[in-house]
Amino acid sequence: MRANASRAAWTVVGLLWAVALLNYLDRQLVVTMPGPIKADLRLGDANFGLLSSVFLWVYGFCSPIAGYVADRVGKKKVILTSLVVWSAATFASGLITSFECMLLARATLGVSEAFYMPAAVALIVEYHRGATRSRATGLHLSGIYAGSVLGGLGGFMAEAFG
Repeated sequence: MRANASRAAWTVVGLLWAVALLNYLDRQLVVTMPGPIKADLRLGDANFGLLSSVFLWVYGFCSPIAGYVADRVGKKKVILTSLVVWSAATFASGLITSFECMLLARATLGVSEAFYMPAAVALIVEYHRGATRSRATGLHLSGIYAGSVLGGLGGFMAEAFG
């Protein structure tokens, strides 16, 4: 029984690590590709700056609310809802042809990603008690840094491949 519980606990960390990686990768992509995005949406520097920062403003505002909601509604429900909204907003971002729609998509990503992190960390802590808690949360957080690094490569890839 203990081995199955341990396997499940590490599976949760592995799955959430992949989500954390993608979560941070997609938030970095916009700021690493100003040229192609500004050209595609015909944006000036001010509007690109707004596009780059609206995500963080919304994320910062929603994070405390997200933790409260995850405690009340349930961590798994919040994570799954966040992933559905995040996926829809990411998909929509690929179809968008106007600044206003992209601004809305980035704000929606800010909401969805803000709801992911408090619920994910709380879920990991729920599965890992005692000796593995710090290792499990540290491993999950390494997904953030891996995603940031990979997202940073987006600018290079946009320049190299269009």
